Amino acid sequence: MKKKHFCILLSMLMAVTLLLGCGSDDSNSNANESVVETTKDSEETKASGSVEEKAPVTLTMWVWDDAQVPATQAMIDEFHDMYPYITVEITSIAGMADYNTKMRAVVGTADAPNVFWINFNLAKEYIPMGFVQGLNEFIDNDSGFNKDGLNASIIETYTVDGTLYGVPKDTDGFAVFYNKSLFDAAAVDYPEDGWTVDDFVETAKAMTSEGVVGWSNSTSDRVYYNFMYAYGGSPYTEDGLSPNVNSSESIEGMQVLLDMMNDGSAYSRADLDEMGSGVAFESNLAAMTIDGSWMISEFYTALGDNLGIVELPEGPNGIASTGHGIAYATTTTNPFMEETWLFLSYLGSDAAQEKQIEVVIPAANGCASIWESVYPDLNLAAFTTALDHNKSYLAVKNATAARSAFQEHLANMQSGMYDNAREAMDAAAQAMKDAIDE
Repeated sequence: MKKKHFCILLSMLMAVTLLLGCGSDDSNSNANESVVETTKDSEETKASGSVEEKAPVTLTMWVWDDAQVPATQAMIDEFHDMYPYITVEITSIAGMADYNTKMRAVVGTADAPNVFWINFNLAKEYIPMGFVQGLNEFIDNDSGFNKDGLNASIIETYTVDGTLYGVPKDTDGFAVFYNKSLFDAAAVDYPEDGWTVDDFVETAKAMTSEGVVGWSNSTSDRVYYNFMYAYGGSPYTEDGLSPNVNSSESIEGMQVLLDMMNDGSAYSRADLDEMGSGVAFESNLAAMTIDGSWMISEFYTALGDNLGIVELPEGPNGIASTGHGIAYATTTTNPFMEETWLFLSYLGSDAAQEKQIEVVIPAANGCASIWESVYPDLNLAAFTTALDHNKSYLAVKNATAARSAFQEHLANMQSGMYDNAREAMDAAAQAMKDAIDE
């Protein structure tokens, strides 16, 4: 399908979506109803028709992905139309490391954002600090907020001792993206769902030629965790007390990927430091890349009809995708909780969540199926199938430090500092254990 035709179809689809809403649940399909019924005060305000007469309030919001700012701004604009006295100012901080550093610097201060994104590891870090506001009281007083309409696994992830600390924003999964034009030029068959890790390795070798590498490789620990799980390993033990990256199963999966770097069918760390995996794929320099569902829009913009998507390859233990989902949260020191909850309640509604269907899989259950239809010519089922075999990967104390320790030794392995994956993963396991036990 040509891009022009696609854009026309997308515009039509979005128009229909906005008219019909994401799901059939009336309690969560009307953002106005959901937000207006939040508290007694807001109900009285609505009844008196004095919304505009309330004192102006400005809320701050922090995110870490520039690509998602337009969709988030669309939510903010709609919310402001509903509540003109509430202004939301968004700040995008590129890179998780910078985001975490800046967030830690404002904990407990007046400079902390009123609304911010958290992910699994940040939740593990921030909630025990007493930084994140529990939301149960606000949910109980908001008859229009439909918690059951949001992804149950993401709800569970952000629930600690019975208290929910975040409103689920999205969920995600991994798949293999491939460049059809490069496959056609090499006369290599496109990969198909149900393929194996052996198929993936052989395909990468077949696609490696002068100026083209078969697999872009990745600096993402989650990409590597997928292969650990596929071989029966995991990043951490089930009790969350120790790393498991140096189990025999985890090491077997890591060795497969190290061998690909060594034979030249995958980029080394030096290559990745010079050019990121996504840039290499978009520049026709890598035939395949493994990435998350949030990259579809960017890759489609770069490759158009030449973009192909296929499920992750199966290992001896099947397919596994390191599942994740961002949530919206607020702080325990927020002086504008009434207004903030109005915004959080809106962000959990179908009306808000449907605005991000071009970039992520919404956490609203009624929106997930519509997400698939945004790109009708792409195999988005590869991602929705991945949701069925998602694996959690951050269930430890000091998760951020433990993750950083693994990433450091992963980089060392990719740089050729170890003779084999066992040496690399033994070193990583020790560093991760030290981080967990701090």
